[in-house]
Amino acid sequence: MSEACIFSAGCSELADLVRTYNWAETPLGPIADWPRSLVFAVSTLLQSPVPIVLLWGEDGIMIYNDAYSGFAGGRHPKLLGSKVREGWPEVADFNDNVMRVGLAGGTLSYKDQELTLHRYGRPEPVWMNLDYSPVFGEDGRPAGVIAIVVESTERVLAERRLRESEELFRSLAQGIPQLVWRAAIDGACIWSSPQWHAYTGQTDATSLGWGWLDAVHPDDYGVAEAAWREAAASGHLSFEHRLRNAAEERFCWFQTRAAPVRDAQGRIVGWLGTSTDIDDLRQLQERQQVMVAELQHRTRNLLGVVRSIAKQTMAQTGPGETFRERFNDRLSALSRVQGLLSRSDQEPITLRSLIETELAALDAPAMQERIRLHGPVVRLRKATVQTFALALHELATNALKYGALTTAHGRLRVTWRTYRADDGGGRLLVEWVEEGLVRGPELSDAPRGGYGRELIEHALPYALKATTSYELGDTVLHCSINIPLPEGEAAGSPV
Repeated sequence: MSEACIFSAGCSELADLVRTYNWAETPLGPIADWPRSLVFAVSTLLQSPVPIVLLWGEDGIMIYNDAYSGFAGGRHPKLLGSKVREGWPEVADFNDNVMRVGLAGGTLSYKDQELTLHRYGRPEPVWMNLDYSPVFGEDGRPAGVIAIVVESTERVLAERRLRESEELFRSLAQGIPQLVWRAAIDGACIWSSPQWHAYTGQTDATSLGWGWLDAVHPDDYGVAEAAWREAAASGHLSFEHRLRNAAEERFCWFQTRAAPVRDAQGRIVGWLGTSTDIDDLRQLQERQQVMVAELQHRTRNLLGVVRSIAKQTMAQTGPGETFRERFNDRLSALSRVQGLLSRSDQEPITLRSLIETELAALDAPAMQERIRLHGPVVRLRKATVQTFALALHELATNALKYGALTTAHGRLRVTWRTYRADDGGGRLLVEWVEEGLVRGPELSDAPRGGYGRELIEHALPYALKATTSYELGDTVLHCSINIPLPEGEAAGSPV
């Protein structure tokens, strides 16, 4: 493009401004008097799409192109023809150094240089890539400085936001208890958090690619691989598996979930996921399943016991008020046992607590001086308690209604001990002794051959593999119950 065109009307906004500007009032003088080096420099910058400003002479008289006018903002067009130190007073010291170096023949280059400019009447931080070079005059000496000014504020702020976002993600990833990771579209690990390394014992290098599978239980490889095969098609990843706990040298259950990372077209290009420890939850679920199964079993047994109690009580009393009273008493005994069983996880059921609970329900503590209990601490299995409690209920009921506790001189002694049998197994011997019985109408009317005796002589041997005896004399009742003591029914010191 010719110089005539550059300085003629319509070539560009700045060409028009340069052509019509009153340069005679500046140190440059009229355009007609400009040296050829200045004309050439102005012609060049006016054609450039890159923001360029020419700082001519000692004062740095500013001549710039259209691209630079956009950078100047509200300072344009007043900047044209002004002295650079006065045009940008807020960075006068910076530009003073530029002029000093440039007019001495030196160059300057700045990458993402931060400056505070007043382009729109208020201070604002900006970042720029700046390159300064001398422009030589007719005598071969530097006559001015040409500056290429490319603003990088948007990119710098975007990179800063990205770094802050990455730092926030890193802080979040390192602060949450889950094991966090990133993976490629096929499941190959790209990055894993410090929690993953601390838990599995893997390093960043050993977990990359498919190395993370080394921390998975071998039996769960198939589950993991199948989940990853389906994830690309479904856009969803979720599966449960076991991971090696390096510190405890065992495998624990985890739930792994991930969200897809998509590109601008919505295609999956990777995954961001977490693996959450659910080992305690799995164990709780397993215990709940056991408890439900035990509850169902116990309920069936309880219904069978209630049916048997009703049948035996009816056979003994026939229908009527007596049946109602005895049936209710026996159901109350069952209810007390269920209360003990419901607390057995926190409060183990001992033989003494079982006896005391039954006697307390029948108001026997009012006769405490006539009752003696003695034996070691014996913890009973849940399967043993229900049948044992019914037998004790029958014995205690008969003692209070027909036996030793109906007379002023009667005494009840319940003792028990544990010992090792000839076959090496542990056994528990319980002896129920009532003394001071009086052969009278009450004792004669006692249903000593009824449901209670049948429980002891038939139900206990069948249900608990017990050996029992029941001997009723004129003044003494002696009942012994000898049952195996399986592992888990611990015996302590006598109390």
